[in-house]
Amino acid sequence: MLAFKVPPVPSSLAYFLTCCFALLAVARGAAAQSGANRASAEALFEEGRRLMTEGKLDEACPKLESSQRLDPGVGTLLNLADCYAKSGRTASAWAAFREAGSAARAQGSAERESVARERASQLEPQLSYLTIVQWKGQGVSITRNGEPVDPAMLDTPMPVDPGEHTIVAASPGKREWSTKVTVGPNGQRASVTIPILPDEPITQVAAQPAPAKADEGVSTKSDGTTQRWLAVGAGVIGVAGIVTGTIFGLSASSKWDDAQQCKDDPSCDNAGSLSDDASSAGTVSTVAFIIGGVGIAGGLVLWFTAPDAESSSAKGVSVGLGMQGLTVRGRL
Repeated sequence: MLAFKVPPVPSSLAYFLTCCFALLAVARGAAAQSGANRASAEALFEEGRRLMTEGKLDEACPKLESSQRLDPGVGTLLNLADCYAKSGRTASAWAAFREAGSAARAQGSAERESVARERASQLEPQLSYLTIVQWKGQGVSITRNGEPVDPAMLDTPMPVDPGEHTIVAASPGKREWSTKVTVGPNGQRASVTIPILPDEPITQVAAQPAPAKADEGVSTKSDGTTQRWLAVGAGVIGVAGIVTGTIFGLSASSKWDDAQQCKDDPSCDNAGSLSDDASSAGTVSTVAFIIGGVGIAGGLVLWFTAPDAESSSAKGVSVGLGMQGLTVRGRL
């Protein structure tokens, strides 16, 4: 049995072969698609010719347009131009005949070129024209029947099919402008002037009224709830201060007695430390009593001066703290 060893294929050659097969596949796909397009174009062409013979031009022209788009050809273009001409669309027919003449010349078909140019010449006297005039210095985009108008076409009479044409002009920040103009057949001429577009109106935002201030006559009455809660808080702090002062006061008194006994006892050597502790406790007790007194007094003042929603105007209370104690005067 004979065995043959196949030499390895260089990577560059493999890449080249891969590209060739890919291009072949694309070409075969394009050819298949092209064949399908030609078949569809032929069917549309035959249908369009039949409709033209029956005088159904509104249906025939779109069929021929689709056929020409799928598979462009001089014969289809000549029939499409003839359909336009019979429909009264002189400008479209004139342009199609001229395009057919150029295509026929490129293919070397002198007979078709002659027919196309002769038909175009016959239509020229029947062409209708529309001139679109624009104010200089105004940068706007213009459309005619939904199709953009090249700026080079402005101020120049352009061949158009007879009938109604919608002209629209627009520009950023400007209000859109549009109009309709009817151009008659058999050489009629019309003109449209684009005005200066006005600015878009600025949306006005309604100003919100500023909140009224207290000195502008706005009632700022309160039912006193917040002030009473503050009074309770101050009272709690006051009670806590009194309790704390009492505790440290008792502690200071006890430590002071211990310090005195230590001085009389020769074996005791921390009399100074006990005196310092008694002094510190006494200071804390004094401060705590002051805080407690202020807290209780403040709580009473806040409580009795808090307004009442029902009878705040009928109350007049004054609270004072003097040498003889807490005094409260007024009507409750």
